[in-house]
Amino acid sequence: MKYEVALVFDEQLYDAQVLQKAAYRAMNSLTADISHADGKFCCVLSSNIGIDEPTFLLATQEFKKDVVDYQLRLQLNAETLQIKNLILGLAFSKTGLISE
Repeated sequence: MKYEVALVFDEQLYDAQVLQKAAYRAMNSLTADISHADGKFCCVLSSNIGIDEPTFLLATQEFKKDVVDYQLRLQLNAETLQIKNLILGLAFSKTGLISE
Protein backbone atom coordinates (compact mmCIF):
# COMPACT_ATOMS: atom_id res chain seq x y z
CA MET A 1 0.00 0.00 0.00
CA LYS A 2 1.23 3.49 -0.85
CA TYR A 3 1.13 6.19 1.82
CA GLU A 4 1.25 9.91 1.07
CA VAL A 5 1.31 13.20 2.94
CA ALA A 6 1.60 16.82 1.75
CA LEU A 7 3.65 19.33 3.74
CA VAL A 8 3.67 23.07 3.05
CA PHE A 9 6.62 25.35 3.89
CA ASP A 10 6.71 29.15 3.63
CA GLU A 11 9.53 30.29 1.32
CA GLN A 12 10.31 33.19 3.69
CA LEU A 13 11.18 30.68 6.41
CA TYR A 14 12.72 27.81 4.43
CA ASP A 15 15.18 27.59 1.56
CA ALA A 16 14.67 25.18 -1.36
CA GLN A 17 18.06 23.52 -0.84
CA VAL A 18 17.04 22.67 2.73
CA LEU A 19 14.04 20.72 1.46
CA GLN A 20 16.20 19.00 -1.15
CA LYS A 21 18.75 17.92 1.47
CA ALA A 22 16.03 16.55 3.72
CA ALA A 23 14.49 14.69 0.76
CA TYR A 24 17.88 13.22 -0.13
CA ARG A 25 18.42 12.01 3.43
CA ALA A 26 14.98 10.34 3.54
CA MET A 27 15.15 8.67 0.13
CA ASN A 28 15.46 5.16 1.59
CA SER A 29 11.91 5.34 2.96
CA LEU A 30 10.10 7.96 0.93
CA THR A 31 10.05 9.97 -2.26
CA ALA A 32 9.59 13.73 -2.12
CA ASP A 33 7.95 15.79 -4.85
CA ILE A 34 8.83 19.43 -4.21
CA SER A 35 6.95 22.22 -5.97
CA HIS A 36 6.80 25.99 -5.54
CA ALA A 37 3.78 28.27 -5.92
CA ASP A 38 2.46 31.44 -4.31
CA GLY A 39 5.41 31.87 -1.95
CA LYS A 40 5.14 28.36 -0.58
CA PHE A 41 6.93 25.07 -1.11
CA CYS A 42 4.73 21.99 -1.24
CA CYS A 43 6.42 18.68 -0.46
CA VAL A 44 4.37 15.61 -1.28
CA LEU A 45 5.99 12.68 0.51
CA SER A 46 5.17 9.20 -0.81
CA SER A 47 6.23 5.90 0.68
CA ASN A 48 8.66 3.76 -1.29
CA ILE A 49 7.72 0.23 -2.31
CA GLY A 50 7.75 -2.13 0.67
CA ILE A 51 7.51 0.58 3.33
CA ASP A 52 4.81 0.01 5.94
CA GLU A 53 2.78 2.76 7.60
CA PRO A 54 4.76 3.03 10.89
CA THR A 55 8.02 3.29 8.94
CA PHE A 56 6.53 5.93 6.65
CA LEU A 57 5.21 7.97 9.58
CA LEU A 58 8.62 7.82 11.25
CA ALA A 59 10.34 8.88 8.01
CA THR A 60 7.88 11.78 7.66
CA GLN A 61 8.62 12.91 11.21
CA GLU A 62 12.37 12.67 10.55
CA PHE A 63 11.92 14.66 7.33
CA LYS A 64 10.30 17.50 9.28
CA LYS A 65 13.11 17.48 11.85
CA ASP A 66 15.74 17.45 9.11
CA VAL A 67 14.15 20.46 7.40
CA VAL A 68 14.41 22.48 10.61
CA ASP A 69 17.94 21.20 11.27
CA TYR A 70 19.24 22.04 7.78
CA GLN A 71 17.57 25.46 7.83
CA LEU A 72 19.24 26.33 11.14
CA ARG A 73 22.60 25.10 9.82
CA LEU A 74 22.18 27.30 6.75
CA GLN A 75 21.37 30.35 8.90
CA LEU A 76 24.26 29.70 11.30
CA ASN A 77 26.66 29.29 8.41
CA ALA A 78 25.55 32.61 6.90
CA GLU A 79 25.79 34.39 10.26
CA THR A 80 29.27 33.09 11.08
CA LEU A 81 30.87 33.11 7.61
CA GLN A 82 32.71 36.42 8.09
CA ILE A 83 34.11 35.31 11.44
CA LYS A 84 35.27 31.98 9.96
CA ASN A 85 36.99 33.79 7.09
CA LEU A 86 38.67 36.19 9.52
CA ILE A 87 39.98 33.33 11.66
CA LEU A 88 41.26 31.44 8.62
CA GLY A 89 42.87 34.58 7.25
CA LEU A 90 44.70 35.22 10.52
CA ALA A 91 45.72 31.59 10.86
CA PHE A 92 47.32 31.48 7.43
CA SER A 93 48.72 35.01 7.36
CA LYS A 94 51.60 34.32 9.77
CA THR A 95 52.49 30.69 9.25
CA GLY A 96 56.21 31.30 9.05
CA LEU A 97 56.42 29.28 5.85
CA ILE A 98 57.56 32.26 3.80
CA SER A 99 60.44 34.37 5.04
CA GLU A 100 59.64 38.06 4.98
